[in-house]
Amino acid sequence: MTDHPKNLPDDFGPGWYAILSTREVPQDKPLACHRFGLDLVVIRTNAGIRVFPDRCPHRGVRLSAGRLDQDCLECAFHGFRFNEEGQCVAIPVQGQDSVIPQAMQLHRFPAEEAHGYVFMWWGEVPAELPAIDWFDEELADCHGPYERWADCNVGLSRNIENQLDSAHLPFVHKRSIGRFVKSVEMDLESNVQDNRIRLFRRQHPETYVEMRLPNLWINRIGTRSYVSLAFAPISATRTRIYTRYYQGRFHIAWVRDLLGWVMGWSNQWILREDIRIVEQHDTPISPPLDGSELLLACDIAVIRYRRLRQGWQKL
Repeated sequence: MTDHPKNLPDDFGPGWYAILSTREVPQDKPLACHRFGLDLVVIRTNAGIRVFPDRCPHRGVRLSAGRLDQDCLECAFHGFRFNEEGQCVAIPVQGQDSVIPQAMQLHRFPAEEAHGYVFMWWGEVPAELPAIDWFDEELADCHGPYERWADCNVGLSRNIENQLDSAHLPFVHKRSIGRFVKSVEMDLESNVQDNRIRLFRRQHPETYVEMRLPNLWINRIGTRSYVSLAFAPISATRTRIYTRYYQGRFHIAWVRDLLGWVMGWSNQWILREDIRIVEQHDTPISPPLDGSELLLACDIAVIRYRRLRQGWQKL
């Protein structure tokens, strides 16, 4: 595996990215988090989730090594305190009446807690942030999530394209879900609506996978039964993949939880099958549509993803 090739485009288009599961974020202390190649610190406040660079502007110490006190992030080095907006409100060594330099503040990344994830906006911030695109219709009245995660040593685009590729199922997953594929020949169709890409077999459009850019994916595997993924970009060449299972057919608590536990572990197994082969790519980021990879009709969803990606790279 090579380092990030300088001639390949960046994976990170503008938008809301699921970067963490909410269960990873403590209630009473800061969390260090590496996303988009940046060291970040995440805290919970009464006003909601806050995401800042994990660096005190005073002497460059990691703020995640400090503590959270009354919605203020306190640096472990000299006790500088930053409020939920990132403004410095106390420099203890200089006394209560000291003038705090205006530049002594933290950049605040737009962030929201929704659907069991921490979402962070990446890219130029518009005058009005759009709503987070979520699977409201699909997951209405479903039980879940039953969640696992794993890290993969390639970038966002390689992982997304793998989940838009049904042709690999009987080969990569021959010991799991690939056993249920009746033929390696697949008549695949794909359509695009805004930043959504759906892939399905012409004979079975009721089961499908759908990518919602920039980093959410869902697979309808049966009646009221879904697997979802979120691809959290740790860096340009490393991704954390969250797997979730939702279902709306069984409502007795022990039945649904047993099924959720089984499906959670099976999804983790299937994901690790994916990771083993995806990490064998010659580059950690997928190339543009430049002929360096000879794509075929079965790659229609991958082609459409690359076209959308080219569009945001021109913004």
